[in-house]
Amino acid sequence: MEKQIIHLKNDYNKTKRMEETQHNLPKRKHLGVILVGAMLLFSLATISVVQSYQNLQKQVEMEAQAAQKNASLDRDLALKSSDISKLKDPTFLAKYARAKLDDSQSNEKVFSIPELVNGGIEP
Repeated sequence: MEKQIIHLKNDYNKTKRMEETQHNLPKRKHLGVILVGAMLLFSLATISVVQSYQNLQKQVEMEAQAAQKNASLDRDLALKSSDISKLKDPTFLAKYARAKLDDSQSNEKVFSIPELVNGGIEP
């Protein structure tokens, strides 16, 4: 035996159904506010991530520049230390002075080489 349900179409049922549909509308309004709030929070988080990424890129660039400068200073230091070690050698000093002043000893010919005018020392 099947139960048969008869829907009554009277004013009371219509008003109840209207109240139920109207009651759901405020929930939808709250969902919109929640959605807007969530979008705002995600946009703020995204802005923070973008700024952090830009800051990271600047730091990477600065690190690369510092590495280049460090390599250049290391080369300069190596040249200066080799020059200092050369200047501590008395035979080199004698050759350097003679080359600089174009002075020669007896029975000696002096040839001037442009790369070695300063005795191999960088100016």
